[in-house]
Parts: sequence; C-alpha cells; structure tokens
Amino acid sequence: MQDDFGNAVAPPAGIGISARLDAGDQRMGRIEGDVAAVREELAANTEATRQVAANTADLVEFFQAVQGAFKVLNWIGKVAKPVGAIATATAAAIGVWSAVKGFFR
Repeated sequence: MQDDFGNAVAPPAGIGISARLDAGDQRMGRIEGDVAAVREELAANTEATRQVAANTADLVEFFQAVQGAFKVLNWIGKVAKPVGAIATATAAAIGVWSAVKGFFR
C-alpha cells in the first residue's frame, strides 16, 4: 500500500490511516451540515431584519420630520431673542416718552 507521496505504508498503519480519513470525512459532513443550517438561519434573520426595516420606515421618517421641525423652531428662537429685546426697548422708549410728555403738560 502506498500513500499519496509514493511511500510504502504498512498494512496496519494503512488501516489506521483509512479509519482516520473516514472519521475526518464524517466530521467534514457534519461541519457542512452545520454551515448549511447557519446559512438557513442567516437567511431567516436577514428576512426578519428587512421586515423590521419596512415596518419602522414610517416611524423613522416621522422622527426625521420632527428633527427638522426642531431645527426650524431653534432658528425662530434665535431670531426672536433680538426681536424681543428690540420690542422691549421700543416699548420702554415709548413709555418714557409718554411719561415725559405727560409730566411737562
């Protein structure tokens, strides 16, 4: 009996090698079966992820719209602060003018 490299192998060792190769073949068969099961589970997981993405798309769109609304409200708030200060100063000036005008009558 010869191995792959042309070396003579004694029959008892050849039987041991053959048994080890058969065991390795069985092991590879189990590994291939495990890989197939993992692929099936991965496909199911991918499908579930796609369904979740489709179901939550409207919710994500709503949150993005709310985020945009908050940006606009923030801009309005930034504009309202100086406008409020100007309005307050104008009201104070009108009040002072009315008081001075009424004082000298």
